Amino acid sequence: MYLCLMNNGYWLEQWKEVEFDFEFTNKYRLEVSNWGRIRTYTKLGSGRIMKGSMSEGYRIIRLKFYKPREPELEVQFKNEQKEVAQLLAKKKQLVKENASEEEINTLTQLYEEKKAALSKAFVKDLSRRTMHYHALVHRLVATYFLPKPSPDANIIAHLDYNKLNNRVDNLRWMTTEEIHKHRVNSPSVQAEINKRRLRLTPPHKNTKLSVTKVMLLKKLLNENKPIKQLVKIFKVTETQILRIKRGENWADVQAAK
Repeated sequence: MYLCLMNNGYWLEQWKEVEFDFEFTNKYRLEVSNWGRIRTYTKLGSGRIMKGSMSEGYRIIRLKFYKPREPELEVQFKNEQKEVAQLLAKKKQLVKENASEEEINTLTQLYEEKKAALSKAFVKDLSRRTMHYHALVHRLVATYFLPKPSPDANIIAHLDYNKLNNRVDNLRWMTTEEIHKHRVNSPSVQAEINKRRLRLTPPHKNTKLSVTKVMLLKKLLNENKPIKQLVKIFKVTETQILRIKRGENWADVQAAK
């Protein structure tokens, strides 16, 4: 772990090296900080900050790694490289000795063919050994800086609902039940609830549910009725029922008593 008291405005920033569960040949080190920053160390540069890309509103990093080459294939490539190098050296020697044009051209053609075949084999081998790695930044931060409160807490929540604020103090491990409650209070869900209250109409034009039906549905959910049974009763999809259960749809409607 590395600690920086002050680094470009990042107070008490700590860095930890990301550990990979696979073997690779790249000269590469990846680090994550408690401020939600990612930096890399390669043979081309040290400590470069990665911005990554976006996936469903979350920041994500995508990397390429290369598996080690099989020993037999490594020997084969070295022998072929040696053969190409010998052909080039022989060609230079022929030119130096003023050999015939036909002899030089014949050797040149052989050299170019061997070189092209080796290059093609290298590209094919590299593609075969390529491993694609991706990781969500907030999950890396939580994994390395935020201990899990319980084995059931496997989902990471952004406390301020800002998916780009990946500071460790804005993250929390939650259970499925906790994350459902957390999402109900998100600004987007609350905004949708307020819109529905203003419209005083069902959430969708083609919905098969009414306020009365939703009240009954929620009552049955509270009584732990099987979702498959509710699908048949209310003639809606399982997804719709799960969204109602999580509070994403019809959150302003209370269960019937």
